[in-house]
Amino acid sequence: MSSTSAGRMAGIVAQLRQNPGVVGGLPGEERTMAEAALGGTSAQEIAQEHGISVEAVWTTLGNAARLASGAGIARTVEIGGLGSDTDPGIHGGYGDTGFGSLDTDPPDPMPEEPREGADSTPRGRARH
Repeated sequence: MSSTSAGRMAGIVAQLRQNPGVVGGLPGEERTMAEAALGGTSAQEIAQEHGISVEAVWTTLGNAARLASGAGIARTVEIGGLGSDTDPGIHGGYGDTGFGSLDTDPPDPMPEEPREGADSTPRGRARH
């Protein structure tokens, strides 16, 4: 564990120990993570055990620590970034982008491709 992670975990553990009853009142997975942190397990190991990102572990433990210290949970807002698909549907959220409309129609045929229903016999040759 890096010294930064160790310091961060030490701060969280200290807050959790201020009010140990809070940990027992947490929902299942959050309680398991907080108990593991109190037992000396690193955030990376907790993330591997739960199949989540290390950042998700830090967020969960940070919220539990704030709750134990009486501060309440942090409120975060997730927003979509450039190119994110946040709107369901056939267009996938991509309408007028400022770069022109992203069409969902098939592309026009290339000039060397015959159009549907057109005679594909080269001009000047007779069919036999």
